[in-house]
Amino acid sequence: MTKRVMRVPTPSPPPLVTPGGVALSDSEKVEALADNLEAQFPPVTVPSVPAVIEMVDVTLRFHLMSPANEPKLTNPEEVQ
Repeated sequence: MTKRVMRVPTPSPPPLVTPGGVALSDSEKVEALADNLEAQFPPVTVPSVPAVIEMVDVTLRFHLMSPANEPKLTNPEEVQ
């Protein structure tokens, strides 16, 4: 068989339907996804509380410094 016969065509990505219309190009899709994420995750406007920041720092330090558990290995019987 020739390479031409064996070549599998790559399907084109489908259009993205947005509230503003249909996004066809990659750049339009990127903008639509960015707008959607921006609407779902607005910036945090609550002022920082030092006590909360300290509590998060202590918890993270404790978590990062604690030893990791050994992973449970799979045996041949489980694979069967």
